[in-house]
Amino acid sequence: MKTDSCPDCPTIGCFIRGFQNANPIATTRSQITVSSTMVVRATIIELPCLPFSPAEVFVPSSTKTLHLYEARFLALLDEVIAAGNNLLAHIVVQPVQGDNPGVASFVANYGCLAHIESVRRLDIGALVTIRGIGRLKMVSLTQVEPFIKSTVVPVTDDYPEDRESLSVSVEALRKTLAEVQQLQIKIKTARTELLQTPLEGALQWAEKGEPDQQIQAFVPGREERFSYAALQPVSGASPGELHKLLQERLKAMETMDTEVRLVNVTKYAEQSRASLAAKVALQSLQF
Repeated sequence: MKTDSCPDCPTIGCFIRGFQNANPIATTRSQITVSSTMVVRATIIELPCLPFSPAEVFVPSSTKTLHLYEARFLALLDEVIAAGNNLLAHIVVQPVQGDNPGVASFVANYGCLAHIESVRRLDIGALVTIRGIGRLKMVSLTQVEPFIKSTVVPVTDDYPEDRESLSVSVEALRKTLAEVQQLQIKIKTARTELLQTPLEGALQWAEKGEPDQQIQAFVPGREERFSYAALQPVSGASPGELHKLLQERLKAMETMDTEVRLVNVTKYAEQSRASLAAKVALQSLQF
């Protein structure tokens, strides 16, 4: 399996084999520690899971295109489509030191509920576009062959009773992102680039939310959605800037306070705006 954001990354089949050979309890130890309060109030569902390396962390509001070509991943795709909900769990898998030498152990974290938006069948495999809906936590593995399945619960921020300050922060962020959007449109020159930028698509989703009532427990509130929407790749990003984006996404997935995340992503958006402005100015000198 390959992604559009990292087309040269190695297959993650090794992670699946690691799960198959590992002690399931050791593999999901960190994911089993779910508070009883969360389990009682949250929706618990079973989903097929696609594991990725930390470099492929996926945040709510984002989209990515996957090239699925291994038999097990195509079987996963068929099951998801047959279920009729087009949902799967996007998880980050990291190897950890297990108790038993020679036995592979992994921890799964940074989970995100993903909705399949489109599927295009190819001669070899399929191109699948997914959108991140909301964070999730794995509770218990229910299957490891031919692909991973697990029960999951939603993870959302704890919102303050007075959300007026959050609304003010969101509006300030939206203003900055509007400027980022205008700047990156000016810098787009490649004919292969999409007419709609990832940022524009993420902002539209953040404003509208998710209409499917069956998964509302997994959908973050409006302020939280906007705090993730800011973390999208921009046109002409350098390798260093993409690495910075990855670090910000990891930090955002760990943060449980919307206000803190909004402060962090606003600073990131301001840095992106300054970088794009400099690139646009340089570009104007070259013509």
